[in-house]
Amino acid sequence: MSQDNQVEEIESENKNKDKNRGAHVVSSGKDEINESNCKFNVGEPLKFVRVRFPGHAKSYPFLVGNRKLKYGQKVVAMSDRGMAVGYVNSFSYDLPFDKSMLPLKSINKIASEEDIEKEKETYKKQKDTETICQDLIEKHNLDMNLTHVEFTQFGKKVVFYFVAPARVDFRGLVKDLVSELRLRIELRQISVRDRAASQGALGPCGRELCCSSFLSRYGNVNIKMAKNQNLTLNYSKLNGVCGQLKCCLQYEDEVYDEKRKRLPREGKFIQTTDRERGKVFRLHILSEQFDLLTNNGKIKRYTNKFFDREIDEEKARMPGRFDHISDETATVIGLNEAEAQRVRDFEESLREIKAKTLIDTQDIFQDLMGVEKSEQKTTSLAKEVENLSQNKVEINTDLNTKEEEKFDSDSSPKPNYKAKTRERNEESKDSGHTEKSADANNNKSGNRPQRKNKHQRFKNKNRNKNRNNNNRNNNNKSKKPE
Repeated sequence: MSQDNQVEEIESENKNKDKNRGAHVVSSGKDEINESNCKFNVGEPLKFVRVRFPGHAKSYPFLVGNRKLKYGQKVVAMSDRGMAVGYVNSFSYDLPFDKSMLPLKSINKIASEEDIEKEKETYKKQKDTETICQDLIEKHNLDMNLTHVEFTQFGKKVVFYFVAPARVDFRGLVKDLVSELRLRIELRQISVRDRAASQGALGPCGRELCCSSFLSRYGNVNIKMAKNQNLTLNYSKLNGVCGQLKCCLQYEDEVYDEKRKRLPREGKFIQTTDRERGKVFRLHILSEQFDLLTNNGKIKRYTNKFFDREIDEEKARMPGRFDHISDETATVIGLNEAEAQRVRDFEESLREIKAKTLIDTQDIFQDLMGVEKSEQKTTSLAKEVENLSQNKVEINTDLNTKEEEKFDSDSSPKPNYKAKTRERNEESKDSGHTEKSADANNNKSGNRPQRKNKHQRFKNKNRNKNRNNNNRNNNNKSKKPE
């Protein structure tokens, strides 16, 4: 939660009295700070913490001072029904003081065991008085539902809150309650929304109810807001826990109003910028597009930039009946232009933000270093000129060295690759002849020849076999008779 929202919340809680609680606050000057006894200066940081009381769905801000309180710790502070025990419902936070935040309340003390026991006793009394009142309501046959009971003014007064569809004559009920309780009694009729806000619950969204958590003004909702947002009028979905229209319908209503102003009205005859005429068939408010049924029997989808003007039905020349209607809403006319415009707007906003940040940084630099803007600009410009001159010198030297290297490489003779390959082949042949002669000498001398490859040995074996076979054939021919 930002500081502005917290300040506004404190102001609204101080100005607007709680609808569910009507008792007058009885507090001492020590617990409440007014304009008369306020000693804080405007802008002075104050430390606050939020405290929630039993029976209250909301938490309220209180001054902490120099105390160190933990989350969930029980304290004694002034509530709208007197001094009561509550628990810390938030971590401590700082806010600058403003006169609109007055009156401010402070925490009286940290709750002891006696204070907690007294709070339990008052809770039991509330439940007992609630059962007594419920029995008397049934006795008098009154059309009213009792919601809750509160003791105020340090237990001297009892307030009964109830819900009723119409005005109720409860004079006989008041007499019986006074005779039973011997206390000051007040019966207060509240709305269904007030009942939900006082008791608290979880909404259909899964979160705590808005009226019981942060809303100070609620209930300003009507069915026009649902129609404005193109919501289906299904009351089972539009109604909240209290049975009335949801308060969250008013959150986005303003955005829908602004977007509707940029679009044509639904059901009207219009002319687009590309000279198409027809009737507005449907609106897509969030995407700012509309479907147009043209006089040619085609449904086309346009962006809001293509809306030109409204025309009469005669100028639209719409036929009474179409034999065939083709749907061409798959392609949105003007979508690329709209996206390009959004990109341009985004870039412009970024430039503005950068310019503002530059100005802020210059101001901060001036405050810290004591250099005026004119001097800062001249020094920065001189530094830039020096850097540019140095960069130019470095670039020129790099270019000269590169040109010299190129010249050297061009002037040097190119190697003759063909001659080198010939030399390598001749060397390999000479090495082969020398190996064969060395093998023959080893065989003659009786030395073991060097081990050859498998492939070479296989070739030698085949040669020897062929020689032996040839010798045998020659011998056989010589032995045959003539």
